[in-house]
Amino acid sequence: MVKKFLICGLGSIGQRHYKNLRSLGHAVAVFRMGGGANTPFIEKFLAEETAAGRPAVAYHDFDEAIAAFNPDAVFVTNPNSKHLDLALRAARMGRNLFIEKPLSNNLAGVEELKVLAEKKKLKVMIAYNLRWHPLLQKMKALVDGGEIGQPLSAHVEMGENIEDWHPWEDYLKAYAAYKDGGGGAVLCFSHDIDYLYWFFGKPEKVHTIGGKITPLGGDAEDMVKSLLAYKNGLIVSLHLDYWQRPPKRWFDVIGTKGRVLWDYCAKTLTLTPREKSQPPTVFQLPDGFDRNDMFLDEIKDFISALNGEKTVGIPLQEGIDVLEMSLAIKKGIGF
Repeated sequence: MVKKFLICGLGSIGQRHYKNLRSLGHAVAVFRMGGGANTPFIEKFLAEETAAGRPAVAYHDFDEAIAAFNPDAVFVTNPNSKHLDLALRAARMGRNLFIEKPLSNNLAGVEELKVLAEKKKLKVMIAYNLRWHPLLQKMKALVDGGEIGQPLSAHVEMGENIEDWHPWEDYLKAYAAYKDGGGGAVLCFSHDIDYLYWFFGKPEKVHTIGGKITPLGGDAEDMVKSLLAYKNGLIVSLHLDYWQRPPKRWFDVIGTKGRVLWDYCAKTLTLTPREKSQPPTVFQLPDGFDRNDMFLDEIKDFISALNGEKTVGIPLQEGIDVLEMSLAIKKGIGF
């Protein structure tokens, strides 16, 4: 069944979702908010779509877009600090929501959105695409299945230089470098907080050091280290930074019977039994896997929920929980 989606924000992730939705055969329109450093990038994308015979239906007024296009769901893909404003407008108008991570940069409006979603029976999904990574899914199955015994400790390290993210723009003109825009390593790398939540839930205690540490510009936190303590005794260390070259994303869990390490950049998952006589097992990505497959799969999951075939993969409450974890980490460094 063909659905209609309104994309609100045509930065890199908005363009990805736009192209993926069209590739799946759905109708897509765009709400143009206007202004911003991304304008030339957006205009180039729209011109290319038009030249390819796929002109975008674009609106400059949100109410008009809802009334005229009548979307089944609104994709909130604008800067982090603007997510809730737009999500609330759409929810008040009874629209289902696909909200890019993180849910917001603070808790203002979160309770209202929750009440609206429940009252109007809206489908709301928070987009953390790494939950659809094959090796991370395999890792969760191993941990949940007891392959490493009882988890005792875990370590996450995510570092990537912000200057390398978008070659087409100066990072100092992007929201990710600034607190007011909802930027900073914690919220922009909240994927890594989300999968900790997915595996282990919310911690009991959080301790953080760091802040504005590197020579990078902007005023958002660019390097943090956190310790998370759970009621069951599990201890977790988390490192996030905007500085590392080459990039690194590791998730290592140590249990009573062994350990399992996901190395995103090396595209491997290694299961190592504690017994010395047992060799490690290395899992590779499936043949033909493409990074965009994760984004396609999360959209398919959302559409299945819209069709009533399943529940939402990452519901609003989980997005709220991850935001609360993220804000607790930021609070420890005064950000």
